Amino acid sequence: MNLRIGRKLDLTEEEVFAELHHFLLRKNNRVLSNDEVIEKTGICPELLYKWVKSGKLKRSLFPNLGAPCERCGKFTNYSKICFECSTSITTLLEKEEKDKEWFKQIQQMNRLNTYHHK
Repeated sequence: MNLRIGRKLDLTEEEVFAELHHFLLRKNNRVLSNDEVIEKTGICPELLYKWVKSGKLKRSLFPNLGAPCERCGKFTNYSKICFECSTSITTLLEKEEKDKEWFKQIQQMNRLNTYHHK
């Protein structure tokens, strides 16, 4: 059964989404992977990825759908970036904040230890 959802030229993007969502809500279709959905429906992969990333296709309902991470390219259903990249970015930002705080303390100590001539 090939629905060719994304190939109808007269449908708007929202109409395509509505047809795809209706198709995915059928009991046996909820566990389909990206490749299976694309094969069975003919949907454009970019549209599928867009709806996964935006949260329109919720991972709680469709656990096997995903999209490429915008940072590393690995498939994820976590968000726009995968969990590993998210953790890495958070760690890097926390380290940068600690480094800024350390640098600020060093500057304050240098000001206190500097002789000021009047």
